[in-house]
Parts: sequence; C-alpha cells; structure tokens
Amino acid sequence: MKWSNRIQIVTGQTCVHITLHLLLIAGLVWGWKHQALLQVSTVLLVLYVSVFTVMLLTQRLPRLRHIGDFLEDVTTTYYFGAAMLVLYMLSRVIHHHLLLGVVGVLMLTGPAVVSLLAEGPVRARQR
Repeated sequence: MKWSNRIQIVTGQTCVHITLHLLLIAGLVWGWKHQALLQVSTVLLVLYVSVFTVMLLTQRLPRLRHIGDFLEDVTTTYYFGAAMLVLYMLSRVIHHHLLLGVVGVLMLTGPAVVSLLAEGPVRARQR
C-alpha cells in the first residue's frame, strides 16, 4: 500500500487537501504576524472565487468533469473558511455586532437551506 493511500485512510483527506490546509494556515499565520491579515484574506477570497468559477466551468464539460469534481471537493471543503474570512472583512467595515451575527448565521446556514430547497419534488403517493 502506498504511503499516500495510508494517509488518506487514516485522515480521510488526500495529501493534496492536507497540503492545501497547511498552506492556508501558514498564509493566515504569516498575515497575522506581519499585520497583513486583511490583504492575505483578500487574496485567499479571490483565489476561492476563481477556483469556484473554474469549478462551475469544468463541470459543464464532459472531458474536464474529473477536474470539476476535484474542484467541487475543494470549494466544499473551504466554504466555511471563506465565509469566516468574509465575516472578518465585514467586521473591519461594519461595527454593529448584531448585524454581523445575523450575516454570519445566514452565511453558515445558507448552503444547508439551499440544498434542502433544491431537493427534487416529493413523489405523490402511489395507490
């Protein structure tokens, strides 16, 4: 068994995902240490939006579907991190705690509500 397969079995994540997590943490720590957290957050959010856009485009093309599925895993994994970065950036502009709390709850519950509403129609009872 390859070492990368063992890591995936033990952690549930591929080596690529683990590397992305470590790079993300290193970038945030670097930004915090150098008082550049706002700039680092902006760059990470731009990267997230660009990966999300590429994911939407590659999922529509049959030849690139494999890449689109990988990018879907990446965007799903990092959605909540991106939501927290957006909330951090909003907190630098908006200083109303209740409004920030409501926006945070909406961002965190939004995907669950959308997925519940996007489910297929309930089949009528068969007689």
